[in-house]
Amino acid sequence: MNPSPKSRLPMPILAIVVCVMGLAAVAVWFVRAQAPKQHDPIEYYRGWGGYSHPIVLQHKITKEEADALAAKGNVYLIGYYDPDGRLARAIKILRGSVFFDFEYTYHPNGKRKRAKITNADGVVTLREYDQSGRGLPGNPSSFW
Repeated sequence: MNPSPKSRLPMPILAIVVCVMGLAAVAVWFVRAQAPKQHDPIEYYRGWGGYSHPIVLQHKITKEEADALAAKGNVYLIGYYDPDGRLARAIKILRGSVFFDFEYTYHPNGKRKRAKITNADGVVTLREYDQSGRGLPGNPSSFW
């Protein structure tokens, strides 16, 4: 028995509805991913990831948890955020001393402009970035 033309109509419409819903879900995810994250002016973390600037602080903890880690000589990080929610400074504390200190500035368009890196020995390295956030020629080749 051959299906009538009316019985075939719902399948393409269903496929279109599913595709539209999928695209809507992707759009919502994209908008949420691009939205600035809300941060307190100062936050504490157990770690960080990535080898680009600004670094990505991970595993947020309370000040009390950071103090407990410090009492054991363990590492923690302090993140300082600007009013726009961008990381302005990140300090890694190891055994009660500064292990590194990253300071960040941004172009008016929100892209990174400068990273000032101070290591445990007090050596300062500057990295500069253009308006699109790409590293400028002459930047140091190493991360630190």
